[in-house]
Amino acid sequence: MRPLSNSNRDPYSSILNRNPKSKSSVNLLPCTPSIRQITWMRRASLLLTALCLAACSKAPDAGVAGSGMTSAAGPDAVLLRFPQGGGTARAYRWDRDSTVWTSTQRAPIVAEALAFDAQQGVLVVVDAARIPVRVELRVGRITPTTTERLRAISSADGYSVFGVAPTGEIVRLTSSGTWRFRPPAAVRSLLPLADGALLVFSDTDDGRVMIRKLHPPETKFEDSTVVAGAESVISTDVGDRLYLVNGDHLEGLRTRDLGRSLTVSFSDAVRAVAPTPSGDRLFVAVRNSATLYVVDRYESAVRDKIALPGPPSALRMDSDGQYLLAANEAGDSAYVVAVGTQRVVSTVQTAWRHDLPFTAPDGGLALAVGDAMVIVDAETKRERLRVPNGAADTWALVRWNGFRPRASTLDEPVTFEDAYADSLGLDSLAAEPEPTTEPGAAAPSPVPPAAVRGEARVHGWMLSFAAVLSESRARTMAAAVRVDGGSARVQSSEREGTMVYRVVAGPFATREAAEEAGRKSGLPYWVFEASP
Repeated sequence: MRPLSNSNRDPYSSILNRNPKSKSSVNLLPCTPSIRQITWMRRASLLLTALCLAACSKAPDAGVAGSGMTSAAGPDAVLLRFPQGGGTARAYRWDRDSTVWTSTQRAPIVAEALAFDAQQGVLVVVDAARIPVRVELRVGRITPTTTERLRAISSADGYSVFGVAPTGEIVRLTSSGTWRFRPPAAVRSLLPLADGALLVFSDTDDGRVMIRKLHPPETKFEDSTVVAGAESVISTDVGDRLYLVNGDHLEGLRTRDLGRSLTVSFSDAVRAVAPTPSGDRLFVAVRNSATLYVVDRYESAVRDKIALPGPPSALRMDSDGQYLLAANEAGDSAYVVAVGTQRVVSTVQTAWRHDLPFTAPDGGLALAVGDAMVIVDAETKRERLRVPNGAADTWALVRWNGFRPRASTLDEPVTFEDAYADSLGLDSLAAEPEPTTEPGAAAPSPVPPAAVRGEARVHGWMLSFAAVLSESRARTMAAAVRVDGGSARVQSSEREGTMVYRVVAGPFATREAAEEAGRKSGLPYWVFEASP
Protein backbone atom coordinates (compact mmCIF):
# COMPACT_ATOMS: atom_id res chain seq x y z
CA MET A 1 0.00 0.00 0.00
CA ARG A 2 1.21 3.47 -0.83
CA PRO A 3 0.38 6.91 0.50
CA LEU A 4 -1.83 9.06 -1.73
CA SER A 5 -0.37 12.35 -0.85
CA ASN A 6 0.50 15.42 -2.82
CA SER A 7 3.95 16.79 -2.04
CA ASN A 8 3.71 19.74 -4.44
CA ARG A 9 4.27 23.01 -2.64
CA ASP A 10 2.47 26.18 -3.56
CA PRO A 11 4.51 29.07 -4.95
CA TYR A 12 3.11 31.25 -2.16
CA SER A 13 4.77 29.10 0.51
CA SER A 14 8.15 30.89 0.61
CA ILE A 15 8.68 33.08 3.67
CA LEU A 16 11.98 34.52 2.51
CA ASN A 17 10.86 36.74 -0.36
CA ARG A 18 9.29 39.57 1.60
CA ASN A 19 9.51 42.16 -1.19
CA PRO A 20 7.47 41.07 -4.24
CA LYS A 21 8.98 43.90 -6.33
CA SER A 22 12.54 42.84 -5.67
CA LYS A 23 14.25 40.72 -8.33
CA SER A 24 16.83 39.42 -5.90
CA SER A 25 16.57 37.75 -2.53
CA VAL A 26 19.81 39.48 -1.41
CA ASN A 27 19.69 43.07 -0.12
CA LEU A 28 22.95 45.03 -0.60
CA LEU A 29 23.81 47.29 2.35
CA PRO A 30 26.45 50.05 2.62
CA CYS A 31 29.91 48.91 3.67
CA THR A 32 29.67 50.92 6.91
CA PRO A 33 26.20 50.49 8.35
CA SER A 34 24.72 52.99 10.75
CA ILE A 35 23.47 52.22 14.26
CA ARG A 36 19.89 52.27 12.91
CA GLN A 37 20.83 49.83 10.15
CA ILE A 38 22.59 47.52 12.62
CA THR A 39 19.52 47.54 14.87
CA TRP A 40 17.26 46.88 11.88
CA MET A 41 19.44 43.99 10.72
CA ARG A 42 19.41 42.41 14.18
CA ARG A 43 15.63 42.62 14.41
CA ALA A 44 15.20 41.28 10.89
CA SER A 45 17.61 38.44 11.60
CA LEU A 46 15.78 37.48 14.78
CA LEU A 47 12.41 37.61 13.03
CA LEU A 48 13.63 35.56 10.07
CA THR A 49 15.27 33.00 12.36
CA ALA A 50 12.08 32.63 14.39
CA LEU A 51 9.99 32.22 11.26
CA CYS A 52 12.38 29.66 9.76
CA LEU A 53 12.47 27.66 13.00
CA ALA A 54 8.69 27.69 13.17
CA ALA A 55 8.45 26.62 9.54
CA CYS A 56 10.94 23.80 10.02
CA SER A 57 9.14 22.52 13.11
CA LYS A 58 5.78 22.17 11.37
CA ALA A 59 4.57 20.25 8.39
CA PRO A 60 1.18 19.38 6.92
CA ASP A 61 -0.44 16.16 7.99
CA ALA A 62 -0.12 13.57 5.28
CA GLY A 63 -0.32 9.88 4.75
CA VAL A 64 -2.03 6.67 3.91
CA ALA A 65 -1.58 3.09 4.90
CA GLY A 66 1.74 1.75 3.80
CA SER A 67 4.65 3.94 4.80
CA GLY A 68 5.70 6.65 7.19
CA MET A 69 8.44 8.30 9.18
CA THR A 70 8.90 9.55 12.72
CA SER A 71 10.40 13.00 12.57
CA ALA A 72 10.27 16.22 14.57
CA ALA A 73 9.85 18.14 11.33
CA GLY A 74 7.38 15.94 9.49
CA PRO A 75 4.34 13.80 10.21
CA ASP A 76 4.84 10.86 12.55
CA ALA A 77 4.67 7.26 11.44
CA VAL A 78 1.79 5.55 13.23
CA LEU A 79 1.48 1.78 13.06
CA LEU A 80 -2.09 0.46 13.42
CA ARG A 81 -2.94 -3.09 14.45
CA PHE A 82 -6.32 -4.76 13.93
CA PRO A 83 -6.88 -8.12 15.70
CA GLN A 84 -7.42 -11.19 13.55
CA GLY A 85 -10.93 -11.87 14.79
CA GLY A 86 -11.91 -8.27 15.40
CA GLY A 87 -11.68 -6.38 18.68
CA THR A 88 -9.77 -3.42 20.07
CA ALA A 89 -7.58 -1.68 17.51
CA ARG A 90 -4.31 -0.19 18.71
CA ALA A 91 -1.76 2.30 17.41
CA TYR A 92 2.00 2.43 18.01
CA ARG A 93 4.71 4.78 16.98
CA TRP A 94 6.76 3.26 14.17
CA ASP A 95 9.56 1.02 15.41
CA ARG A 96 8.26 1.20 19.01
CA ASP A 97 6.17 -1.27 21.00
CA SER A 98 4.41 1.26 23.27
CA THR A 99 0.72 1.90 22.61
CA VAL A 100 -0.27 5.51 21.85
CA TRP A 101 -3.95 4.90 21.05
CA THR A 102 -6.70 2.32 21.49
CA SER A 103 -10.13 2.34 19.89
CA THR A 104 -13.18 3.03 22.03
CA GLN A 105 -15.27 0.69 19.89
CA ARG A 106 -14.72 -2.82 18.65
CA ALA A 107 -13.10 -3.12 15.23
CA PRO A 108 -14.48 -5.64 12.72
CA ILE A 109 -12.38 -8.25 10.99
CA VAL A 110 -10.31 -6.06 8.67
CA ALA A 111 -9.52 -7.38 5.21
CA GLU A 112 -7.38 -4.42 4.10
CA ALA A 113 -6.64 -0.75 4.73
CA LEU A 114 -7.92 1.46 1.93
CA ALA A 115 -6.87 5.11 2.42
CA PHE A 116 -6.12 7.68 5.11
CA ASP A 117 -7.61 11.16 5.53
CA ALA A 118 -4.94 13.07 7.45
CA GLN A 119 -7.05 16.22 7.80
CA GLN A 120 -9.67 14.37 9.82
CA GLY A 121 -7.46 11.59 11.17
CA VAL A 122 -9.67 8.89 9.62
CA LEU A 123 -8.44 5.59 8.20
CA VAL A 124 -10.87 3.78 5.91
CA VAL A 125 -10.62 -0.01 6.03
CA VAL A 126 -12.63 -2.74 4.32
CA ASP A 127 -14.04 -5.43 6.58
CA ALA A 128 -14.53 -9.11 5.79
CA ALA A 129 -18.08 -8.40 4.56
CA ARG A 130 -16.77 -5.87 1.97
CA ILE A 131 -18.18 -2.88 3.85
CA PRO A 132 -15.98 0.24 4.17
CA VAL A 133 -15.42 1.24 7.81
CA ARG A 134 -14.11 4.53 9.19
CA VAL A 135 -11.54 4.37 12.00
CA GLU A 136 -11.44 7.81 13.65
CA LEU A 137 -8.10 8.27 15.37
CA ARG A 138 -9.09 11.53 17.06
CA VAL A 139 -11.94 10.08 19.09
CA GLY A 140 -11.49 6.31 18.76
CA ARG A 141 -14.78 5.63 16.99
CA ILE A 142 -15.08 2.80 14.47
CA THR A 143 -18.19 3.07 12.29
CA PRO A 144 -19.32 1.46 9.01
CA THR A 145 -19.95 3.89 6.17
CA THR A 146 -22.94 1.92 4.85
CA THR A 147 -24.96 -1.22 5.43
CA GLU A 148 -24.60 -2.35 1.79
CA ARG A 149 -22.02 -4.87 0.67
CA LEU A 150 -20.12 -3.07 -2.04
CA ARG A 151 -17.77 -4.20 -4.77
CA ALA A 152 -15.08 -2.27 -6.64
CA ILE A 153 -14.39 -0.32 -3.41
CA SER A 154 -11.79 2.42 -3.78
CA SER A 155 -10.71 5.77 -2.35
CA ALA A 156 -8.08 8.34 -3.27
CA ASP A 157 -8.11 10.41 -0.09
CA GLY A 158 -9.83 8.53 2.73
CA TYR A 159 -12.69 11.04 2.73
CA SER A 160 -14.69 10.01 -0.34
CA VAL A 161 -15.18 6.25 -0.62
CA PHE A 162 -16.56 4.83 -3.88
CA GLY A 163 -18.13 1.48 -4.59
CA VAL A 164 -20.76 -0.34 -6.61
CA ALA A 165 -23.95 -1.19 -4.74
CA PRO A 166 -25.90 -4.45 -5.26
CA THR A 167 -28.35 -2.38 -7.35
CA GLY A 168 -25.56 -1.58 -9.83
CA GLU A 169 -25.42 2.07 -8.78
CA ILE A 170 -22.16 3.87 -8.11
CA VAL A 171 -22.14 5.28 -4.58
CA ARG A 172 -19.87 7.88 -3.04
CA LEU A 173 -19.76 7.77 0.76
CA THR A 174 -18.59 10.82 2.75
CA SER A 175 -19.14 12.03 6.30
CA SER A 176 -21.63 14.59 4.96
CA GLY A 177 -23.81 12.19 2.96
CA THR A 178 -24.13 9.62 0.17
CA TRP A 179 -24.20 10.32 -3.57
CA ARG A 180 -25.65 7.73 -5.93
CA PHE A 181 -25.47 7.46 -9.70
CA ARG A 182 -26.67 4.82 -12.13
CA PRO A 183 -24.22 4.53 -15.05
CA PRO A 184 -25.31 3.57 -18.57
CA ALA A 185 -23.50 0.22 -18.39
CA ALA A 186 -22.52 -2.33 -15.75
CA VAL A 187 -19.44 -1.22 -13.81
CA ARG A 188 -16.35 -3.38 -13.87
CA SER A 189 -14.14 -1.24 -11.61
CA LEU A 190 -13.72 2.31 -10.31
CA LEU A 191 -10.64 4.50 -10.00
CA PRO A 192 -10.94 7.82 -8.11
CA LEU A 193 -8.29 10.43 -8.91
CA ALA A 194 -6.57 12.94 -6.65
CA ASP A 195 -8.37 15.88 -8.28
CA GLY A 196 -11.81 14.51 -7.35
CA ALA A 197 -12.56 12.91 -10.73
CA LEU A 198 -13.73 9.32 -11.06
CA LEU A 199 -12.88 6.86 -13.82
CA VAL A 200 -15.55 4.23 -14.50
CA PHE A 201 -14.56 1.01 -16.29
CA SER A 202 -17.16 -1.07 -18.14
CA ASP A 203 -16.97 -4.04 -20.52
CA THR A 204 -18.24 -3.54 -24.07
CA ASP A 205 -20.16 -6.06 -26.18
CA ASP A 206 -17.13 -6.68 -28.43
CA GLY A 207 -14.84 -7.62 -25.52
CA ARG A 208 -13.10 -4.28 -25.07
CA VAL A 209 -13.15 -1.90 -22.09
CA MET A 210 -14.86 1.49 -22.01
CA ILE A 211 -13.38 4.12 -19.69
CA ARG A 212 -15.57 7.10 -18.75
CA LYS A 213 -14.62 10.12 -16.67
CA LEU A 214 -16.85 12.27 -14.48
CA HIS A 215 -16.58 14.64 -11.51
CA PRO A 216 -19.06 13.71 -8.73
CA PRO A 217 -21.56 15.00 -7.78
CA GLU A 218 -21.95 15.84 -11.50
CA THR A 219 -23.51 12.99 -13.44
CA LYS A 220 -22.42 14.02 -16.94
CA PHE A 221 -19.40 12.20 -18.34
CA GLU A 222 -16.62 14.60 -19.35
CA ASP A 223 -14.61 12.20 -21.49
CA SER A 224 -14.39 8.59 -22.59
CA THR A 225 -12.19 6.18 -24.49
CA VAL A 226 -12.12 2.50 -25.44
CA VAL A 227 -9.10 0.22 -24.89
CA ALA A 228 -8.44 -3.30 -26.06
CA GLY A 229 -8.33 -4.68 -22.53
CA ALA A 230 -7.50 -3.94 -18.90
CA GLU A 231 -6.46 -7.01 -16.95
CA SER A 232 -5.09 -4.69 -14.28
CA VAL A 233 -5.09 -0.93 -13.76
CA ILE A 234 -2.21 1.00 -12.16
CA SER A 235 -2.21 4.71 -11.30
CA THR A 236 0.65 6.94 -10.23
CA ASP A 237 0.82 8.81 -6.93
CA VAL A 238 0.81 12.09 -8.85
CA GLY A 239 -2.37 10.97 -10.59
CA ASP A 240 -1.57 12.31 -14.06
CA ARG A 241 -1.10 8.90 -15.69
CA LEU A 242 -2.96 5.62 -15.81
CA TYR A 243 -1.42 2.32 -16.94
CA LEU A 244 -3.33 -0.68 -18.28
CA VAL A 245 -2.07 -4.24 -18.64
CA ASN A 246 -3.42 -6.34 -21.52
CA GLY A 247 -1.51 -9.57 -22.11
CA ASP A 248 2.05 -8.68 -23.09
CA HIS A 249 1.15 -5.01 -23.67
CA LEU A 250 1.47 -2.08 -21.28
CA GLU A 251 -0.52 1.00 -22.27
CA GLY A 252 -0.48 4.45 -20.67
CA LEU A 253 -3.23 7.07 -20.64
CA ARG A 254 -3.26 10.71 -19.55
CA THR A 255 -5.95 11.10 -16.90
CA ARG A 256 -6.51 14.71 -18.01
CA ASP A 257 -7.97 13.82 -21.41
CA LEU A 258 -7.69 9.99 -21.58
CA GLY A 259 -5.26 10.31 -24.48
CA ARG A 260 -2.63 7.64 -25.18
CA SER A 261 0.78 8.38 -23.68
CA LEU A 262 2.70 5.10 -23.85
CA THR A 263 2.60 1.65 -25.45
CA VAL A 264 5.24 -1.01 -24.75
CA SER A 265 5.24 -4.71 -25.65
CA PHE A 266 7.15 -7.51 -23.85
CA SER A 267 8.19 -11.05 -24.67
CA ASP A 268 5.57 -12.59 -22.36
CA ALA A 269 2.47 -11.64 -20.39
CA VAL A 270 2.90 -8.80 -17.89
CA ARG A 271 2.46 -9.99 -14.29
CA ALA A 272 2.96 -6.78 -12.26
CA VAL A 273 3.74 -3.08 -12.69
CA ALA A 274 4.98 -0.58 -10.08
CA PRO A 275 5.57 3.10 -10.96
CA THR A 276 7.88 5.36 -9.00
CA PRO A 277 6.11 8.03 -6.90
CA SER A 278 6.86 10.69 -9.53
CA GLY A 279 5.83 8.35 -12.34
CA ASP A 280 9.06 8.84 -14.30
CA ARG A 281 9.81 5.09 -14.39
CA LEU A 282 7.78 1.90 -14.41
CA PHE A 283 9.12 -1.40 -13.09
CA VAL A 284 7.56 -4.29 -14.99
CA ALA A 285 7.63 -8.02 -14.19
CA VAL A 286 6.68 -10.53 -16.88
CA ARG A 287 5.80 -14.21 -16.72
CA ASN A 288 8.55 -16.87 -16.68
CA SER A 289 11.34 -14.31 -16.28
CA ALA A 290 13.64 -13.22 -13.46
CA THR A 291 14.30 -9.96 -15.30
CA LEU A 292 12.70 -6.74 -14.10
CA TYR A 293 12.18 -4.24 -16.90
CA VAL A 294 12.53 -0.49 -16.27
CA VAL A 295 10.35 1.56 -18.64
CA ASP A 296 11.08 5.26 -19.08
CA ARG A 297 7.82 7.19 -19.20
CA TYR A 298 9.24 9.96 -21.37
CA GLU A 299 11.09 7.71 -23.81
CA SER A 300 8.15 5.25 -23.90
CA ALA A 301 10.62 2.39 -24.04
CA VAL A 302 12.53 -0.08 -21.87
CA ARG A 303 15.58 1.77 -20.58
CA ASP A 304 17.15 -0.74 -18.14
CA LYS A 305 16.88 -4.29 -16.92
CA ILE A 306 17.42 -5.66 -13.39
CA ALA A 307 18.33 -9.30 -12.81
CA LEU A 308 16.46 -10.73 -9.80
CA PRO A 309 17.39 -13.96 -7.99
CA GLY A 310 14.12 -15.50 -9.21
CA PRO A 311 10.90 -14.72 -11.13
CA PRO A 312 8.72 -12.16 -9.29
CA SER A 313 4.96 -12.58 -8.97
CA ALA A 314 4.08 -9.14 -7.53
CA LEU A 315 5.67 -5.72 -7.01
CA ARG A 316 5.23 -3.04 -4.33
CA MET A 317 6.79 0.45 -4.37
CA ASP A 318 7.07 2.59 -1.25
CA SER A 319 5.70 6.12 -1.40
CA ASP A 320 9.13 7.75 -1.10
CA GLY A 321 10.68 5.76 -3.92
CA GLN A 322 13.44 4.21 -1.81
CA TYR A 323 12.84 0.51 -2.28
CA LEU A 324 10.87 -1.73 -4.59
CA LEU A 325 9.72 -5.03 -3.10
CA ALA A 326 9.34 -7.98 -5.47
CA ALA A 327 7.52 -11.10 -4.28
CA ASN A 328 9.35 -14.35 -4.89
CA GLU A 329 7.21 -16.67 -6.99
CA ALA A 330 7.43 -19.25 -4.21
CA GLY A 331 5.62 -16.81 -1.90
CA ASP A 332 7.98 -17.13 1.10
CA SER A 333 10.37 -14.23 0.48
CA ALA A 334 10.79 -10.87 -1.22
CA TYR A 335 13.64 -9.22 -3.11
CA VAL A 336 14.54 -5.68 -2.04
CA VAL A 337 15.57 -3.40 -4.93
CA ALA A 338 17.14 0.00 -4.24
CA VAL A 339 15.29 2.29 -6.65
CA GLY A 340 18.06 4.90 -6.86
CA THR A 341 20.76 2.44 -7.92
CA GLN A 342 18.42 -0.15 -9.48
CA ARG A 343 20.16 -3.07 -7.80
CA VAL A 344 19.03 -5.90 -5.55
CA VAL A 345 20.32 -5.16 -2.03
CA SER A 346 18.82 -8.07 -0.06
CA THR A 347 16.36 -10.94 0.09
CA VAL A 348 14.07 -11.09 3.14
CA GLN A 349 11.89 -13.90 4.42
CA THR A 350 8.22 -12.87 4.49
CA ALA A 351 4.76 -13.88 3.40
CA TRP A 352 3.20 -11.61 0.73
CA ARG A 353 -0.17 -10.16 1.77
CA HIS A 354 -2.37 -7.08 1.29
CA ASP A 355 -0.76 -5.38 4.29
CA LEU A 356 2.71 -6.93 4.54
CA PRO A 357 5.47 -6.43 3.64
CA PHE A 358 5.82 -2.66 3.39
CA THR A 359 8.62 -0.10 3.57
CA ALA A 360 9.01 2.94 5.83
CA PRO A 361 11.10 5.98 4.79
CA ASP A 362 13.68 5.27 7.48
CA GLY A 363 14.68 2.14 5.60
CA GLY A 364 12.73 -0.29 7.78
CA LEU A 365 10.68 -3.20 6.46
CA ALA A 366 7.62 -4.66 8.18
CA LEU A 367 7.46 -8.39 7.42
CA ALA A 368 5.26 -11.39 8.18
CA VAL A 369 7.68 -14.08 9.41
CA GLY A 370 6.04 -17.21 10.73
CA ASP A 371 3.57 -16.12 13.41
CA ALA A 372 5.36 -12.82 14.09
CA MET A 373 5.39 -9.34 12.63
CA VAL A 374 9.03 -8.35 12.36
CA ILE A 375 10.65 -5.00 11.53
CA VAL A 376 14.13 -5.18 9.96
CA ASP A 377 16.55 -2.92 8.10
CA ALA A 378 16.03 -3.16 4.36
CA GLU A 379 19.67 -3.70 3.43
CA THR A 380 21.37 -5.15 6.53
CA LYS A 381 18.32 -7.21 7.57
CA ARG A 382 19.12 -6.36 11.21
CA GLU A 383 16.07 -7.09 13.33
CA ARG A 384 14.70 -4.03 15.14
CA LEU A 385 11.43 -5.28 16.60
CA ARG A 386 9.51 -8.54 16.80
CA VAL A 387 5.82 -8.79 17.69
CA PRO A 388 4.96 -12.40 18.60
CA ASN A 389 1.65 -13.59 17.10
CA GLY A 390 1.52 -10.34 15.14
CA ALA A 391 1.37 -12.00 11.73
CA ALA A 392 -2.20 -13.11 12.40
CA ASP A 393 -3.39 -9.50 12.63
CA THR A 394 -3.82 -6.82 9.96
CA TRP A 395 -1.37 -3.89 9.95
CA ALA A 396 -1.37 -0.42 8.42
CA LEU A 397 1.09 2.47 8.63
CA VAL A 398 -0.13 6.06 8.29
CA ARG A 399 1.55 9.45 8.47
CA TRP A 400 -0.12 11.73 10.98
CA ASN A 401 0.70 14.38 13.58
CA GLY A 402 -2.49 13.94 15.58
CA PHE A 403 -0.90 12.03 18.46
CA ARG A 404 1.55 14.83 19.25
CA PRO A 405 0.97 16.93 22.41
CA ARG A 406 -1.59 19.69 21.90
CA ALA A 407 -2.19 23.08 23.45
CA SER A 408 -4.50 22.96 26.49
CA THR A 409 -6.62 25.82 25.08
CA LEU A 410 -7.52 23.92 21.92
CA ASP A 411 -10.54 21.68 21.61
CA GLU A 412 -8.91 19.67 18.83
CA PRO A 413 -5.42 18.18 18.39
CA VAL A 414 -2.78 20.54 17.07
CA THR A 415 -2.68 20.90 13.30
CA PHE A 416 0.44 21.89 11.43
CA GLU A 417 1.04 24.63 8.91
CA ASP A 418 0.02 24.00 5.34
CA ALA A 419 1.90 24.99 2.21
CA TYR A 420 0.23 28.40 2.18
CA ALA A 421 1.16 29.42 5.71
CA ASP A 422 3.83 31.87 6.87
CA SER A 423 4.61 29.70 9.91
CA LEU A 424 2.90 31.82 12.55
CA GLY A 425 0.48 29.05 13.46
CA LEU A 426 -2.53 31.34 13.67
CA ASP A 427 -5.13 28.97 12.29
CA SER A 428 -5.46 27.31 15.68
CA LEU A 429 -6.57 30.58 17.28
CA ALA A 430 -10.17 31.77 17.59
CA ALA A 431 -10.84 34.09 14.67
CA GLU A 432 -12.82 36.85 16.33
CA PRO A 433 -13.84 39.74 14.06
CA GLU A 434 -12.18 43.09 14.50
CA PRO A 435 -14.58 45.54 16.25
CA THR A 436 -15.80 48.31 14.00
CA THR A 437 -17.04 51.69 15.25
CA GLU A 438 -18.89 54.30 13.19
CA PRO A 439 -17.41 57.83 13.36
CA GLY A 440 -18.71 59.62 16.42
CA ALA A 441 -20.28 56.52 17.92
CA ALA A 442 -19.38 55.18 21.34
CA ALA A 443 -16.99 52.30 21.47
CA PRO A 444 -18.73 48.96 21.97
CA SER A 445 -18.60 47.46 25.42
CA PRO A 446 -16.36 44.43 25.92
CA VAL A 447 -18.00 41.10 25.21
CA PRO A 448 -17.22 38.20 27.55
CA PRO A 449 -15.34 35.31 25.90
CA ALA A 450 -18.26 32.93 26.47
CA ALA A 451 -20.60 35.28 24.66
CA VAL A 452 -18.17 35.57 21.77
CA ARG A 453 -18.04 31.81 21.47
CA GLY A 454 -21.82 31.59 21.56
CA GLU A 455 -22.08 34.24 18.84
CA ALA A 456 -19.58 32.27 16.72
CA ARG A 457 -21.78 29.21 16.92
CA VAL A 458 -24.73 31.20 15.70
CA HIS A 459 -22.84 32.51 12.67
CA GLY A 460 -21.49 29.12 11.60
CA TRP A 461 -18.22 27.73 10.27
CA MET A 462 -15.35 29.37 8.42
CA LEU A 463 -12.55 28.12 6.18
CA SER A 464 -9.00 29.43 6.59
CA PHE A 465 -6.46 28.80 3.83
CA ALA A 466 -3.45 30.82 5.00
CA ALA A 467 -2.05 33.24 7.59
CA VAL A 468 0.63 35.52 6.11
CA LEU A 469 2.44 38.76 6.92
CA SER A 470 1.96 40.58 3.61
CA GLU A 471 -1.41 42.12 2.82
CA SER A 472 -0.75 42.24 -0.92
CA ARG A 473 0.31 38.62 -0.93
CA ALA A 474 -2.80 37.63 1.05
CA ARG A 475 -5.04 39.45 -1.43
CA THR A 476 -3.31 37.76 -4.36
CA MET A 477 -3.80 34.39 -2.71
CA ALA A 478 -7.46 35.15 -1.93
CA ALA A 479 -8.14 36.00 -5.56
CA ALA A 480 -6.69 32.64 -6.61
CA VAL A 481 -8.78 30.58 -4.18
CA ARG A 482 -12.14 29.42 -5.55
CA VAL A 483 -14.77 28.33 -3.04
CA ASP A 484 -18.25 27.44 -4.25
CA GLY A 485 -17.71 29.51 -7.40
CA GLY A 486 -16.49 32.61 -5.54
CA SER A 487 -13.20 33.96 -4.23
CA ALA A 488 -11.95 33.95 -0.66
CA ARG A 489 -11.41 37.20 1.26
CA VAL A 490 -8.78 38.66 3.60
CA GLN A 491 -9.19 39.27 7.33
CA SER A 492 -6.55 41.21 9.26
CA SER A 493 -5.67 41.14 12.95
CA GLU A 494 -2.78 42.17 15.16
CA ARG A 495 -0.81 39.71 17.20
CA GLU A 496 1.91 40.90 19.56
CA GLY A 497 2.42 44.02 17.47
CA THR A 498 2.51 42.17 14.13
CA MET A 499 -0.26 42.50 11.54
CA VAL A 500 -1.38 39.16 10.21
CA TYR A 501 -3.58 38.66 7.14
CA ARG A 502 -5.70 35.53 6.86
CA VAL A 503 -7.25 34.14 3.69
CA VAL A 504 -10.74 32.94 4.67
CA ALA A 505 -14.09 31.92 3.20
CA GLY A 506 -17.53 31.44 4.69
CA PRO A 507 -19.52 31.29 6.81
CA PHE A 508 -21.13 27.91 6.23
CA ALA A 509 -24.19 26.61 8.07
CA THR A 510 -22.54 23.36 9.21
CA ARG A 511 -19.04 22.04 9.67
CA GLU A 512 -19.79 19.35 7.07
CA ALA A 513 -20.68 22.04 4.51
CA ALA A 514 -17.44 23.88 5.26
CA GLU A 515 -15.42 20.66 4.95
CA GLU A 516 -17.03 19.88 1.60
CA ALA A 517 -16.29 23.37 0.28
CA GLY A 518 -12.70 23.14 1.50
CA ARG A 519 -12.14 19.83 -0.23
CA LYS A 520 -13.63 21.10 -3.48
CA SER A 521 -11.15 24.00 -3.41
CA GLY A 522 -8.30 21.48 -3.78
CA LEU A 523 -6.15 23.40 -1.26
CA PRO A 524 -5.06 22.81 2.34
CA TYR A 525 -7.53 24.41 4.75
CA TRP A 526 -8.57 24.71 8.38
CA VAL A 527 -12.17 24.81 9.65
CA PHE A 528 -13.09 26.93 12.67
CA GLU A 529 -16.18 28.33 14.36
CA ALA A 530 -16.32 32.11 14.07
CA SER A 531 -18.37 35.13 13.15
CA PRO A 532 -18.13 36.20 9.47
